[in-house]
Amino acid sequence: MHKRRSTRRTVSAVLASGLALTMAAACGPGATDSSGAAQATADKRDTQQLAVEAAKEGQVVWYTTFADTDVAPIIASFNKAYPKIKVNALRLSADKIPPRVITEQRGGKYNADVVSGDSPQIAQLLQAGALQPYHPVDAAPLPAGLTLPDGYQGVVYAVTTVLSWNPQVLKQKNLTAPTSWEDLTKPQWRGQFSIDPGAVNWYDSLITAMGHDKALALLKGLGDNAPVFVESHTQALTNVQAGEPLAAATAYGYKASSLKEKTPNTLDYVNGTPLPASLNLIDVVKNSPHPNAARLFDDWMVSKAGQQEIADVTNHTSVRPDVTNDPNVWDEKKWPAAWGHPNLSQTDYNNYLSEMKSALKAP
Repeated sequence: MHKRRSTRRTVSAVLASGLALTMAAACGPGATDSSGAAQATADKRDTQQLAVEAAKEGQVVWYTTFADTDVAPIIASFNKAYPKIKVNALRLSADKIPPRVITEQRGGKYNADVVSGDSPQIAQLLQAGALQPYHPVDAAPLPAGLTLPDGYQGVVYAVTTVLSWNPQVLKQKNLTAPTSWEDLTKPQWRGQFSIDPGAVNWYDSLITAMGHDKALALLKGLGDNAPVFVESHTQALTNVQAGEPLAAATAYGYKASSLKEKTPNTLDYVNGTPLPASLNLIDVVKNSPHPNAARLFDDWMVSKAGQQEIADVTNHTSVRPDVTNDPNVWDEKKWPAAWGHPNLSQTDYNNYLSEMKSALKAP
């Protein structure tokens, strides 16, 4: 846990300096042409032209927060459409993407072509000037009420945060399944649940749903009930399946639904009303070394075809109305979304993270 805290302090320091930087254009290893002219030319090409030029570049470098088990299937799906482009993926946790990209660019290295991740971290890159605008073809509009700067509106998926638990262990302990996060503040749940003290997207959504003071009070109640701290949403669910601990307060809905289908005796979950939700975004990185491949990959990821592949392969939720999603994860008529801010300011992010750690009594 101390390692996580140190990493996030480094994030703030790197971002602060990144905001003040004027980053010089340079090519990363294996780059073709990252000049401003090359980027501008790529912007003007249609999908067919991009595919031709991207095949000449031969590769695209993708920094992503997709789960390890999801990366290879997504690449395979992309390569069904574009077999001549090798996708070099680097999987990082959300809080490590901003310092990685900004530190590379400060050193004059432009290694990444595209980056996809949770909106709070992509917002940090946007505010640091580490991205460049692009308007992917066939992109869906943002969900109602949400805004992002022009050219930075590519949505990979929506992620929801749910409560999950182990039904077998729940029965053994004669407990009733929780129906809200408030339930986990009750004495019988003391020490029986995990929580991610860095889940800023969830806290931001709670503030949207109930207001800042009530959201903070809820976190303090959870913190007073001896939660187990976790860093990975996937690992949190694996722990629940093992019954150690019994429940998870910050599980992701798409993964909970998939695991429930496979192991219904050891995992169940409930969607909140309203349902905390946030966006996972994709953007072209400033001075991308493979500008045509970067834009083609961005185009495919947000297109109807790409989105349906992502939904089918990973069970993630598309914001496109023409894509079929898991109805147990996403149905706004049943569970209205409480959206986190997709372009959260660095100040708000740092304040929310600090409030979370303090309220939850996290190290």
